[in-house]
Amino acid sequence: MSYPIHVLKFRDGEPVPMKEAVIREVLGPVTVGGMPDRGLPEWWNLRTPDGGEAEVYGDATSLSFTHVSSGLVLDALAELARRAGAVIMPHECPVLLQREHDRRHLPDDDMRAHAVVVPHAGWSGRAIEQVVRPLPEPPQRPVLPRFAYHSLVGVVAPADEPCVCCGQVRGWVYTGPVFGAEAPDAGICPYCIAFGKAAARYGATFNDVIDGDVPDEVAREILERTPGIPSWQSPRWLTHCGDAAEYLEALDADGQPTSYLFRCRVCGTSLAYSDFT
Repeated sequence: MSYPIHVLKFRDGEPVPMKEAVIREVLGPVTVGGMPDRGLPEWWNLRTPDGGEAEVYGDATSLSFTHVSSGLVLDALAELARRAGAVIMPHECPVLLQREHDRRHLPDDDMRAHAVVVPHAGWSGRAIEQVVRPLPEPPQRPVLPRFAYHSLVGVVAPADEPCVCCGQVRGWVYTGPVFGAEAPDAGICPYCIAFGKAAARYGATFNDVIDGDVPDEVAREILERTPGIPSWQSPRWLTHCGDAAEYLEALDADGQPTSYLFRCRVCGTSLAYSDFT
């Protein structure tokens, strides 16, 4: 970070000196060549055990740090501000406060309006870095299609690659079982299942055995347009009240035996079966 990060202590809108002893205690151990016996250098260099570095300018009333590395150097800045009762002012970024009542001591309205209070547990070099170099926001993903017979638990994951079926970046990929000699093992988006496109293009089905009698249109819905159930053996789709039940979840899907939970869409009865390798 070539731009400066300032550490200052304000009272009633004016900077006031920090305790020199605190500055020496915190920064002395990481000062290249050590601190002088008395006073503070006009400028000096920091180097931390993780190889981080920074240049320091100023005095007890205002310290500026430039060419600041990530890691322990930022932790040293945070510790200095904590012990000195100071604020951290990254260049062209919001001021970091330790307590809400510190806000009233800042020198102008704009600074007070945009200052950020960092809770004690989070007061660290990472908090500084998050303000100066925030992590990019994760991509906004579209709403998943709704399946009448499946909760989607355990069978979808975020994805930034195009769907192998429709060629579009849908933000999600189906991770459950696929049946069909021409069907790809992976990479189908859940929309292509819901709209029946994967079934039409590949002759794919996503479920195998329906445990009971249901109307033909329900059977096709389960086999061709409903995500499957990751299971140890061939999955069974339970039925009740003349309809396919809604699949809810698997209990301990990574261990065995595993129970698969369903609910009747007509009367609400809970249903389950188990399997193992």
